[in-house]
Amino acid sequence: MTLVELVILLIIAAIIGFIAQSLVGYRGGGLLVTIALGFIGAVFGTWLAQRMGLPEIFSLQIGDITFPIVWAVIGAALFVALVAIVARGGGYRWSVTPPTRVTLVLSVLLGILSLLMQFGVISLPISAYNLMAIAWIALLLGNLVRGL
Repeated sequence: MTLVELVILLIIAAIIGFIAQSLVGYRGGGLLVTIALGFIGAVFGTWLAQRMGLPEIFSLQIGDITFPIVWAVIGAALFVALVAIVARGGGYRWSVTPPTRVTLVLSVLLGILSLLMQFGVISLPISAYNLMAIAWIALLLGNLVRGL
C-alpha cells in the first residue's frame, strides 16, 4: 500500500465516521475518533452483512483493499449509537433531521423500482442493487443535509 492509498483510505474513513455521527446525532472525540469509527464501521458492517447473507452494495477499490461504503456507514452508525447509549446511561434521545417530502418520495420510488426489477416486472439498464443503493444514498443525504 502506497502513502497516497493510505491517505485516501483515511479520508474515506473520516467521511464515513462523520456521516455515522451525523446520522446518530452524537459527537464524541475529534478527527482520530472519527477515522476510527469509519474503520470500525467497515469491519462491523461487513461482518453483519455477511452474517445476514447480504451482498456488497457499493464499495471502493483502493489498491488491494476493498472498502464497503454502505456497510461501513451502517456499521459505524450502529456502533456510534451503542457508544452514545452507553455514554449517556440509556437515556439517549435520537436526533435525526427528517428528509423533505421530495427526498422521501424519490427514495421510496427508487426502492419500488428496484423491487420491480428484482422480481422481473420491469427492466432498466442498471442493476436492482445499484438502484436501491442510490435510493438509500438519496435518503441518507436527505437526513444529513436540511432542505435536500
